[in-house]
Amino acid sequence: MTVTASAADKFAELEDRIVRTIELVKTTRKQKEAAERELSFTQKQIAEMEKEIEELKQEREVVKNRVEALLESLSELTEGPIA
Repeated sequence: MTVTASAADKFAELEDRIVRTIELVKTTRKQKEAAERELSFTQKQIAEMEKEIEELKQEREVVKNRVEALLESLSELTEGPIA
């Protein structure tokens, strides 16, 4: 009878391990899905920020050109003949 009890115990232990493994796989899959959603969201944020950076660079270039034009105009005024 100890052989049967031992086999039953081993089977029960194996069953518990399988159940724990299944739960671990389920949990891991949920974590993976959550990580993939977060990655997708983060990639969208990065793309938006890159677009914003590019727009800011273009705006900075426009402002720089306008300031240079104003400085050139001022320079022409101050370099003119003194009356």
